[in-house]
Amino acid sequence: MLPRPGALSAAKLPFDMLGIGMLMLANCALAVLWPSLLTSVAAFALFVAMAWRLFLASPGATVLLLPFVIIYVSSLASMIAIEGGAYMKEIGRRGVASPASAAFAVTVTLFLLTAAVVHLRQLQKRPFAMPLKYLLSPRPFVLAWGAVLIVGFVDLYLLMAGLRQGFPLLTGTDRFEFRRLSADILTLNFLNQKFLFSAFLGAGATFAASRQQRFWHHAVFLGYLLLSFLFGDKFFIILVAAAFYAMPLLIKEPKHIVRLVRQHFLTAVAVVACVFAVTVYIYSGYGTLSPEATFLKVGDRVAGQGQLWHVAVQDASRLVAFNVETVRLNIENLLANPASDFTFHHRLAAFYFVERYAPSAMYESFLNNAGMVTPTLVFEAYALVTFGYLGLLFCVLAAGVLAGWAFTWLARMLMSGNPFNVLLPAYVCLQVMSLMSQATLYSVIGLSAFKAYGAFLVLQLVVGILVRPPRAMQQGAIA
Repeated sequence: MLPRPGALSAAKLPFDMLGIGMLMLANCALAVLWPSLLTSVAAFALFVAMAWRLFLASPGATVLLLPFVIIYVSSLASMIAIEGGAYMKEIGRRGVASPASAAFAVTVTLFLLTAAVVHLRQLQKRPFAMPLKYLLSPRPFVLAWGAVLIVGFVDLYLLMAGLRQGFPLLTGTDRFEFRRLSADILTLNFLNQKFLFSAFLGAGATFAASRQQRFWHHAVFLGYLLLSFLFGDKFFIILVAAAFYAMPLLIKEPKHIVRLVRQHFLTAVAVVACVFAVTVYIYSGYGTLSPEATFLKVGDRVAGQGQLWHVAVQDASRLVAFNVETVRLNIENLLANPASDFTFHHRLAAFYFVERYAPSAMYESFLNNAGMVTPTLVFEAYALVTFGYLGLLFCVLAAGVLAGWAFTWLARMLMSGNPFNVLLPAYVCLQVMSLMSQATLYSVIGLSAFKAYGAFLVLQLVVGILVRPPRAMQQGAIA
């Protein structure tokens, strides 16, 4: 019997979510009048409650947006540390109680709800359909084993590179130092495209024709995660990769998502605990630091997640603003080659904050890593200092529309039965995430991005031609 895909729920969002939103606004008002650690904790709790209610209202939409949810939960946890007085070493300030956490919870909630509504409306107009041609048995070899062979080669290459040069986790080398000084171009790209490879493998596993095929997809993915650990990738990077891998497995049967989540909850907790333990081990200097020093180092890193938004709210809280020069340079940046050098030399996006605050620790961090590592969570902070709160509202809503469209496209391709169809939309989604992380427009619509889009499109077309069945078999479709 052919597998039948489920359709994501297109039900309207429940009204009690409006109540949580009102509590968020009330928490913002309280944070403006009497900022305290309590309003920061409340912002974290209210956002988690909103994410949970979104999951119950539309599990499919929440699964697609889970990478953002993970990042925002970690950012709000970071802001609790900051507003509790943690030292932000890259900014050169100590955190203080402020409205930043409360305002951030509202901001990212607007983004997520906008993306979810766009996703649901697209499904209402055109529900998912499964092309029969990709579900014929036996499946063409390239569809059945393509993802395993390609990512298996990636695993083998990373293993050989690590054995040859040393794994950063085992040698105690900073992962960014390794990437700048030792890693070759293939190793860099294989590590940087982690979410793309995860979605690719997940799509292959979802429509595997046998338990053996599914086992090898799982095994190759676990090997990829293990190698990523050995190359120093941290806690939330691994969690987001796992979210991309699980997407097609979950949205294939949307009616059972809640049951599946509950069924595998303890397993997920155990995996998260293991990932967190490895992360703590990395920050302990690979077991050389005392518990107190490790805790302090982890605290410094946690504080780094939300530092730019914190200082933007502290120093640039304006209702209306429009920095003409910044806008002009960001538009010019779209045509620059390479765009990353233009961003660095003109102090755009994250580098704006280096120029403004310029403590030596942060400046040297950029220089030592050749501009390859920058603070995260830049989009909201950069939009605030450039356009004020009204402009930030417009930017967040526009980004929500873009994310909703991109991840719905990804979901359609995840359900197409052809894992190679996933590569182009997955790469676009990664560029949208880069936009949200680094506030660089060229990530989505720059020259280098369109070169990559073209390459993935050609690969997808070639595979589509190779696996095309007889015309008579292409007429059927399972809605």
